[in-house]
Amino acid sequence: MPSMSASITDEIRANRKEFIGKLNALSLPPGIKMGALLIHGLTGMPNEMQPIARALEGLGCQVSVPMLAGHGAGQKELLATGWKDWLQSTRGALDELCKTCDVVVVGGLSMGGLMPVLLAAENPKVGGIVALSPTIKYDSTNSSNPFQVLLPLIDIVPFLGKHCYWTEQPPFGLKDERLQRKIMKELGAIKEVHKKQVKSLGLPNEEKDYANSHEFNPEQFRTYAGSLRQLQKLVKVVEKQAPKVKCPALIMQSVEDTIATKWNAETLQKWLGTKDKRIIFLEGCDHVLTMDLKKEEVAYNYAEFVCRVAAKNLPKCEIT
Repeated sequence: MPSMSASITDEIRANRKEFIGKLNALSLPPGIKMGALLIHGLTGMPNEMQPIARALEGLGCQVSVPMLAGHGAGQKELLATGWKDWLQSTRGALDELCKTCDVVVVGGLSMGGLMPVLLAAENPKVGGIVALSPTIKYDSTNSSNPFQVLLPLIDIVPFLGKHCYWTEQPPFGLKDERLQRKIMKELGAIKEVHKKQVKSLGLPNEEKDYANSHEFNPEQFRTYAGSLRQLQKLVKVVEKQAPKVKCPALIMQSVEDTIATKWNAETLQKWLGTKDKRIIFLEGCDHVLTMDLKKEEVAYNYAEFVCRVAAKNLPKCEIT
């Protein structure tokens, strides 16, 4: 894997410095309690949302980053759940935020970037939504698979959903070579430990629980057909409910995304009923915007949007 040139590294450092400074200059208007619900992606974990969580907590928001149902352990647990279970996990967290916050901004990554649409359509306290690398379908260089058209067969033959899978390969939705190397090292170590076991890629025992830790979870890089079918079902509901969304919406998308192309962001924007909707296209990063080389820029854009939503809702709060 070729290393980044010194000029590119300097550019990354300058970008980080610029947007850390801009983020530190932001502030919420007084007189409003803002909440932020952050939703991780399919097979992901809450820690992938931590850079955004830290930025919003520094801004003064009350932040919640729930673990979606079935996530944080093994594929057996994940396959026992579906999109309705994942959505219910977010509803519970949103209800808790609504008890103490005037307005809540809901955002998510990848598949998690679709769920804010449903929450905004049903909960009037959602004042804005953010979709980071929204994934309506896996259609880019490192994810596109012609067999996706056969996923509906799982409804007839459930066996397929539990035994057919896609294993994510480098660059793992990342431009950051340091993180790529870390993932490869961890996967290599696990494969070595379990090389005598009959388990593809040396995946760990299903019983191991990552839900309450920041440990590396290799299960994040394998997605079974059953879960992909649930994503398809979620997308249909999102498309139906999106016209009902009237609150401001921000979408961020890398033009170099190796998991989901910009078609996903543009399609989601078209579906949304709100007139206040914007896409920010980014370069020099990949699918996992929250962890990649432009994470400071992503965090600033997210926080600036939250401040704008807060200012828009302030008069209502003052009147009440």
